[in-house]
Amino acid sequence: MASIDKTAYPRFKRTISERELREAYSPSLAEMDWAREMTDSDENRLSLMVWLKCCQRVGRFPRLAEIPAQVIEHVRNELGLPERIGMTDVAERTGRNHKALVRARLGLDGDQAAARNLAEQAIRQAAKTKDHPADLINVALEELAKNSCEFPAFSTLDDLAAQVCTEVNGAIFTLAYGRMSFDDHARMLAMLEVDPAADPTQPPPDLGPPGRDHLTRPPSPAPLRCFLDFPVAPTTP
Repeated sequence: MASIDKTAYPRFKRTISERELREAYSPSLAEMDWAREMTDSDENRLSLMVWLKCCQRVGRFPRLAEIPAQVIEHVRNELGLPERIGMTDVAERTGRNHKALVRARLGLDGDQAAARNLAEQAIRQAAKTKDHPADLINVALEELAKNSCEFPAFSTLDDLAAQVCTEVNGAIFTLAYGRMSFDDHARMLAMLEVDPAADPTQPPPDLGPPGRDHLTRPPSPAPLRCFLDFPVAPTTP
C-alpha cells in the first residue's frame, strides 16, 4: 500500500492559510453570476459554489465531511450569505445535479469506469520501468489530468498500482525463469541451501589474498574487537 503523502494525489490541508483561501477558494464574479443563475435558493447556491471550488482544487468531488469548515465558511462569506446557511440541508439529488453542473463548466469527464481504465493503462506501461507504487500512482494522476478526467478515490489508484505491479513483475519473473536452463535452476536452488553444521556467528573462512574475483567477493564481517578498540571522543561537560 502506498503512502498518500508520497504521491501527488490532491487533498485538503489540515490547516488552510488565509492566503490560500483567498487565492484558491474565492469565487470570481463570473462564477457568482453562474451560481445565481443555476440555483433557486441560498443553500443551493452555497452548495454549487463549494463543489465548484473544491473540484477546481482537488480534481474530484470529496465527501462532504472531508471538506474543511474553513472552506465552506470562506465561500459563504464571499457569497454574502448568513451564517445559518449550510450544505447539510441540500437534498442528495440536488447535490448530484450540482456536481453535473460543475463537470459541465470545467469540462471534466466524470466517467469513473473510463478513468479507471485510463489509469490502469498508464500504470501498466510505467510498471515496466518503475516499481514504487507512489511513482505509478503519480503517472496515473498525470494521465488523468491530461485527459480532463475526474480523479478516482486514492484507494482505487492504490489497488490498481498493487495489482498491475504484481502482474507485470510476475510476467518478468516467469520470462526470466523460462529462459534459464535446468542447471541454472539447480544453481539457484542451491543458493538457498544452508549447511546445518555451519556456525552463523563465525566469520567466513580466509580465502587467501585477493584474486581476480576480489571485486565480487563479499567482504568479511569485522570482528567485535575492532569496535571495542575504537577510540571514543571525550564528552565535554
